[in-house]
Amino acid sequence: DVVSSYLTDMLALEAHMQKAFAGQLVDSKTGMFSSALRELNSTSEMHSRSLQLLADRREQTGQGFAEVVKKAASSVLGVGAAAIDLVRSEKLPKNLRDDYTVVSLAICGYLMLHTTATSLNDTEVAQVALTHLRDYTKASMSLFQIIPQSVVEFLTEEGHAVDSSTLQQIDDSIANVWS
Repeated sequence: DVVSSYLTDMLALEAHMQKAFAGQLVDSKTGMFSSALRELNSTSEMHSRSLQLLADRREQTGQGFAEVVKKAASSVLGVGAAAIDLVRSEKLPKNLRDDYTVVSLAICGYLMLHTTATSLNDTEVAQVALTHLRDYTKASMSLFQIIPQSVVEFLTEEGHAVDSSTLQQIDDSIANVWS
């Protein structure tokens, strides 16, 4: 039941994330940012399918898990739809900030799911969680790298006198932070 609870949380979060990413992708016009959003959306879709397949397999073995997942996912989808409308009215840098935040939440959630499953000897779920954790760790690093450029582009579009040559200095600072 403990593993199922964490798994349910992650499936619901993935459903919410996928809708938000898909909505932002529709609104995105810049190639570099569209690429990152496509990757996030694709990753979330893949994770949702993976978790749903896992739930279906467990349902077939009599663990009664799939129905709990369906209820959790449907309850989040209603809330998610309202949140997506808010996200879509924001400018790109704020969307990317929110994406980074939700990806960080997913990272923590998958870390907890991996820890729970590993400590309870559920190797199948532990491996799925670890794979998803790796995917979102990479995604968070990608977002971290493109956010400065999105801010500079936004400030420029808003008419501010921006020194875009500082992007290299910012990239160097970010590299130092991560190392």
